[in-house]
Amino acid sequence: MKSFAGAPLLDFYMELNKISLSEDAVRFSKPAREVINAEQEQTMPLIKVYPPKVAAVDFFEVLHQVSGVIQKKRPDMSNELAKIEAALPADPTERELFATQAFVPGINLLTNLKQDLPPDTFGLLLNHTVKLFMPRYAQEIKNLRNFDQWLQGKCPVCGGRPSFALLDKEEGKRYLYCGLCEVKWRFNRLICPFCLNNESQFFTVKGMEKYRVYFCDQCHGYIKTIDERRTGEADIDLFWEDIKTMQLDILAINEGYYNQPVEQPATY
Repeated sequence: MKSFAGAPLLDFYMELNKISLSEDAVRFSKPAREVINAEQEQTMPLIKVYPPKVAAVDFFEVLHQVSGVIQKKRPDMSNELAKIEAALPADPTERELFATQAFVPGINLLTNLKQDLPPDTFGLLLNHTVKLFMPRYAQEIKNLRNFDQWLQGKCPVCGGRPSFALLDKEEGKRYLYCGLCEVKWRFNRLICPFCLNNESQFFTVKGMEKYRVYFCDQCHGYIKTIDERRTGEADIDLFWEDIKTMQLDILAINEGYYNQPVEQPATY
């Protein structure tokens, strides 16, 4: 996927954060009891049980604003983004379907457009549009599940893989964090969240001792972690901690490790 090597990533996300959503931007549908049983409901990510509903008018307005932010930071992508926006459905029914399918894990919306569009730019635009809605969806739905009892290596909301982790200041308990939904959930301290190998290790970097990078020699996955006991801070924003520690990603990748060694189950 295309990156923002030519513009600070922090600035890009600060611009995205200026895009606001309406109060009722995201709702969700409850499943019929004959479609899913209680046992399945507790083992599946919430997005598969209670699909998010976003009005097409809201979705496409946000998508257009995201396109503007990308063009501001990467003017060289302007023509590709204009081509993508021109190819998006115009029919109201098709637009509603597109907005709904954008939140379906694993779907490839690019094939639905049936045009020769740049896949990396399309993915960048769609992923960051969906990203703006997902934290709101997670807030709306989080009370339907106890995240401390989830104990899986995938996000309890979207089913994606964690992008960051935290060791809490009370007992050093480990919480995984989803960069898409911005939720955290309990997980075993030493088990690799990607392949469940129980022999993961970690390294630290001088001058950045409050961070650990856990890595696994079985699947070659890694995950950055902040130790809350070393920060002295009352409130840590894991999203920004992830963005601010890109140098740790570079170190891990240079050693042959990957944050998400297996492809995400969702398009985002």
